[in-house]
Amino acid sequence: MVRKTRSGTRTRLTAALILLTAASAFAQPIGSRDPLLNQGPKAVATAAGGMVATQLPNVTRAAVRVLEDGGNAVDAFVTAVFLQQVEDYHQVSHFGAMSGLYYEAATGTTTAFNAFSERPRADRCGEGKQVGRLAIGGTVRGLESLAERFGTKPWAGYLEPAIAAAEQGILVTNFQYANNYSLWENGDLIRENEEARAFYMPDGHLVPVGGIWKMPALAATLRAVAARGADHLYRGAWARKFVEQATRRGFCVTLEDLAEYRTQWLEPARFTYRGHEILVEPPPNKGGLLVGQNLNVLEQFDLTATGHFAASPETLEIMVRSFGKVESDMKWSIQDPAAYRNPTELWNSKEYARLSAEFVRQTMPQPGVDLTAAMEREAPEADAASSAMTLGSNHNVIVDAHGNWISSLHTGHGGAPGIFIDGVRATGSGVKSETTGPGRRILAEVTGVFVMKEGRPWLSLGTPGFPPQPVTEVLVNILDFGMHPKDAADAPRFWAFLYGQTERRVLRIESRISEEVRRGMARSGIAMEELGDYNWHTGSMQIIWRGDDGRLYGVSDPRRLGLAAGHSEEGGAP
Repeated sequence: MVRKTRSGTRTRLTAALILLTAASAFAQPIGSRDPLLNQGPKAVATAAGGMVATQLPNVTRAAVRVLEDGGNAVDAFVTAVFLQQVEDYHQVSHFGAMSGLYYEAATGTTTAFNAFSERPRADRCGEGKQVGRLAIGGTVRGLESLAERFGTKPWAGYLEPAIAAAEQGILVTNFQYANNYSLWENGDLIRENEEARAFYMPDGHLVPVGGIWKMPALAATLRAVAARGADHLYRGAWARKFVEQATRRGFCVTLEDLAEYRTQWLEPARFTYRGHEILVEPPPNKGGLLVGQNLNVLEQFDLTATGHFAASPETLEIMVRSFGKVESDMKWSIQDPAAYRNPTELWNSKEYARLSAEFVRQTMPQPGVDLTAAMEREAPEADAASSAMTLGSNHNVIVDAHGNWISSLHTGHGGAPGIFIDGVRATGSGVKSETTGPGRRILAEVTGVFVMKEGRPWLSLGTPGFPPQPVTEVLVNILDFGMHPKDAADAPRFWAFLYGQTERRVLRIESRISEEVRRGMARSGIAMEELGDYNWHTGSMQIIWRGDDGRLYGVSDPRRLGLAAGHSEEGGAP
C-alpha cells in the first residue's frame, strides 16, 4: 500500500529535490576529478541543526535538503537510499537488503529494524527445485515500513531525486567504472543477460569515467514504485517477472513468498565498554554481537598501557587473537532466532568475556620463543583474500534537528544468480541462512552502532563490507585512545582471518605501521600481508557525534567518496 502523507499537502520538497541529479544538482562536485568524487581526506562538518554522513556527495546533499525542508531523519534517510541505489549502482540494489537502528527523540526509545533478505519457503515448490543462492530482498519494503511508521512526507516525493538521476544520468566516477569493468570482465551477468548488457553498455561499451550514465529502465521501475509502493516489487509486475525468471532457472520461489515478506521490528542488543553504553542490532544480524564481544574481550586488557595497535605489536597481537577467538565462537553459536535459540545474554556477559580474554592470554607463544624463521619459510596463503574482503554496501548516519538518529546499512543480497529485471540487478546471495519454514533471514555481519550518553545517542558510526572488525577498531581508537573521530577513521585498519586448509592466522593490515609491529608479528608467528597505506576494502566509515558544545559533527572515511554535511554548515572541529 502506498503511504498517505500525514500533512495532507505537498511542500516545496518536490520542487527542491527534483533538481538533484549527479550531473547538475549543485555547483559542486564538478567533473570526475573533483576531490569529493575520489578517495582522500574528508573535511569535518559541524552544524547546529541536522547532520548527514553518506558515501556520496549528491546523496548527502539530497538528505540535507530534506532536513532543511522540515523533514525528519527518516524522511532524509529514505530519500537518500533511493538516490544512493542509482548513484552508487555498483554497490547496492533495490531488491537488496537493509537494517539499522532508529532513535526517536520524542519517546527516548531505540528500535532496531531488519529488512534483510530471507529465503523462500522450500516446502512450497516440490521436488526438483532449489533454493540455493535465491533470496527475497527487503530494502524497498523496509523503506516503506520506515516511512509508514516514522516518516512525515508523501511517499512519491521520496523517489523523485532518484527518478531524476536515473533519467538525466549519473556521473561515472573512477571508483564506479573500476567496479563496472570488473563485473564485465570477471562476471557472467553482463555477458549472458541481454537486458543487463544493454543497461551497462548502452553504446556497446561501458560508460567511461566522466561520462553520464542514463538508466531509463530503472527510472520506469522507480516510477512504478512511486505510484504503487513496494507492492510493485513484491506483488506486482516486477514480482511476477522475478518468479517467472527464477523458476525457469530452476529455483524455488513463489509469489506468496514475496507477498509475505515483512520488515522486522526488534529490541536492540545492549552492552557496555569502559563505562559507555553501546546499542547494536540483534540477531538475525550477527554484526552487533560480534562488535559487542570484541569489545567485551578487549575490555579485559589495558590497551592504553601497551600503546596503539599501529605502533605496538603487543596491542595488535591482543586484538588479532581476540578477534579470532570471537569469530570462532560466533561461527555457529549465533543463528536466525526464527529457528534457533540465541545465547545473547551469555554472549554479552562480562564473565564470558573474562574467560575468553584468559583463553587469548593462554594461547600466546611461549615466552622467549621467536617464530620469525618459521614465518619466513612458509609464506601466507592468499586464496581467500578476494572473497573475505568485499566492497559492497552503503552505510548512512543521519541526525535531524529534533534529535532523531538513524544508522543503517543497505546492500545487495537479493534475487537469484543471473537475474536482471527492469533496471534492477537482483543476482542473489550466498550468505548462510535456513531454507525451510517462514521468515528465515540471511545471517549478515552488519550493524548500526549508537554510543549512548545520558540515555541518548552521543556518537553513531557504521561501514559497508564486513563491519565488526573495522567498527571495533575505530571504537577502540575513540574510546580507549581518545582520538578525534576523524583521526580514528583515518588511522590504519586491519583484518584478522583464519582460512585455508591449515587455518593459519593471516593478518591483513594497512601499511602505516611501525617496523616494531612488523617484527613483532613475525616473532609471534602471525603471517602478515600489507595492503598499502589506505585500502578501501577495510571499510568506509560514516560518523556523526555530538560535541560538548551541543553541536553536531560529522565526517566521512578517506578510503572512499563520502561527504558529511548539515544545516548551516560551518568549518572546524571540536
